[in-house]
Amino acid sequence: MKPLFALLALMMLHVHLHAQIDTNLKEIQIIAVKSTVKNNSDKLVYNVATSITAVGTDALNALSKIPGIKIGDGTVGIAGKGSVRVMINDQIVQLSGIELTRYLKTIPAGQISRIELIKNPGANYDAEGNAGLINIITKKSNQQGYQVNIQTSGKKWLHNPAKVYNTRGYQAGNIAGDISYNSNKLSARAGINFDRSHLLEGFRTELSYPKQAWMQSDTGDYKYRNLSYEAGLDYKLSSKASIGFNYMGGKNTYEGFDHVYNTFTTPGSSTPDSSIRTLASYYPISRINSINLHSVINFDTSGRKLLLNADYFNHYRTDVSDFDSKSYQPDGSANPAGNTRFYDTNKQNINIYTFKADAILPTRFAQFAFGGKLSFIDNYSNAFYYNKSPQNELVFNPGLSSEFDYTENTQSLYASMNIDRNEWKYKIGLRTELTQTKGYSPILKQNTDNNYFKFFPSLSVNYQPNIDHNLAFNFGRRINRPTFWNLNPYKSLYTAYSYGQGNPYLQPEYNSNFEVSHSYKNILSSSLFFNMTDNGFSNVILADAGTNIVYTTPLNFIKTYRYGISENLSIPLTSWLDNNNQVTLSYTHAKSKMANIKDVKGFGLYLASNNNIYLNEQKTFAAAINFWYQFPEVDHISRTDSYYKLDLGVKASAFKKKVDLALTINDVFLSSAPAITTTVNNIKQQFTNFQLQRFALLSISYRFGNSSAKSGDKTTGNAEERGRL
Repeated sequence: MKPLFALLALMMLHVHLHAQIDTNLKEIQIIAVKSTVKNNSDKLVYNVATSITAVGTDALNALSKIPGIKIGDGTVGIAGKGSVRVMINDQIVQLSGIELTRYLKTIPAGQISRIELIKNPGANYDAEGNAGLINIITKKSNQQGYQVNIQTSGKKWLHNPAKVYNTRGYQAGNIAGDISYNSNKLSARAGINFDRSHLLEGFRTELSYPKQAWMQSDTGDYKYRNLSYEAGLDYKLSSKASIGFNYMGGKNTYEGFDHVYNTFTTPGSSTPDSSIRTLASYYPISRINSINLHSVINFDTSGRKLLLNADYFNHYRTDVSDFDSKSYQPDGSANPAGNTRFYDTNKQNINIYTFKADAILPTRFAQFAFGGKLSFIDNYSNAFYYNKSPQNELVFNPGLSSEFDYTENTQSLYASMNIDRNEWKYKIGLRTELTQTKGYSPILKQNTDNNYFKFFPSLSVNYQPNIDHNLAFNFGRRINRPTFWNLNPYKSLYTAYSYGQGNPYLQPEYNSNFEVSHSYKNILSSSLFFNMTDNGFSNVILADAGTNIVYTTPLNFIKTYRYGISENLSIPLTSWLDNNNQVTLSYTHAKSKMANIKDVKGFGLYLASNNNIYLNEQKTFAAAINFWYQFPEVDHISRTDSYYKLDLGVKASAFKKKVDLALTINDVFLSSAPAITTTVNNIKQQFTNFQLQRFALLSISYRFGNSSAKSGDKTTGNAEERGRL
């Protein structure tokens, strides 16, 4: 990896000097560059191509660069408003938690056109999500001819200390490429991406019992390999009709070890009463296949059209792990009676089939849209545990093992109306969803059925008295369904004294969002918002002081009220600075329906500033300084401490901007993860993610083909279902 960094550094220096020579020899030209952030009343658009700190990274890192977007422990959220769902090309990604973050890492940032934060999704969008939706739009060339893009990067994690569990060399490499071709009737594209990395993950949990303190730290040492690929084809049957397909697939492994350390300590003592050390090995393999068939039929030149989408999505994951836990006395001597050994196999197979139809009918009075969607989900998962003897003999353990078969069918209909009356614009929509779910656990002999029918209205009113000002009111009601893993009742062991368990009786939560906003040009956007979550669910750590057993499970028990004000300011001071700033002040009151968990309320303040600084007049050499700071806030039924993040980057372009070189440093101060505190049964709990996100990344990309090629977008039809794996 070091030769790659040295070579790319020399190339970057050469490009910078070459650009300076060209500046002296040629006539100076003022070149416009698209703003990285564009914010208006209905959506915030983040142009990934102009983000210096996103160059050479992946979709997850690109998301973390957007002002107001917060990446948590497998969650994506909006400052002051809570978590949101992620879509790719208008389709909700049916993954959550660590599976979601790992999937987003497989998508190169170089294949992304833009990322949209849709603040108030209309009735034509799936109702899934909380305070909005994030839509990742991948590139599609519309220019005739061909275009090729090749990208490679090297990453070095800057941990402190650099050596962990006698291991160092935490680094990564990536190579990706895509090609597109367009003619009058045919549009084709393909891409491939390969990642290889060695990384750390980890967290710490502390519980303060009245007579004893319980602590668990978990450090994961993983080697990650990913191969993903995509292809697409569109063909114009006539001037009024086209058909096409998109395919995305891939395989990744995340093998490694978790080093888990538990201590039990009497308050006031520095010596543990006892301790447990656990070494768990994992070898998960995930495969994803996604196919979309689509067609567009234009009935006439007035805009009447029919859009059809049929989708299939499969996520197949297997895992084999060994679990060896050893107990120690206060003096450090081994306690053979406290040793625990397990071997387990896991599998999850999710198949999702969807069909979606949308009709757009413009009239003199209004533009009408109607549509429907059918969704069929089949999720099978198992976890088979075996007790492991000193002679490595395996004995099946039915008390820990589980099988879970879950089906979910949803039928949706919607209608919306857009009215444009000079300064006034109205968008009114209503979506209905009928859902049937069925869960069955063969080992537990447990059936759980649930059927529900819900309405999801939406309303948007815009008043624009002139070209500079826009005033808007938005309202929308949305649903947040539990992930498939949250519904699975199986036990996932962390140590001999801790485990996680799903809840098959978990219900969806419902969100009502209100916002009044004003925007002035693309300079200042102001908003007042109110968000209410009913029947909210969250993971709860439950502890037994008598046995010291701790387990985590999701429960419906929260009603949340959020109020806030947000200001987004882009300062056009000079042509060499692309600047965007955000301030969000919010107040959250989370009411608990459980007697053993108290209500939580309080203020939160979020500050962010993103800056691209162009260092020459051709704007081929630029630097970036991005910073955000989150003051203490209420998160679900918990409180967080302050946390913040500083990213730095420099980028150089050469050969008519066909070659880009970039160097970025992510999370300079190792400060971007919060400590989260919760009180259950008067027992204080604190969860802390280890600060492991500081890295240096050097990348180079090369484009050739039609230099004037423009980027378009790709869409599919199973957005909601793909976000809940």
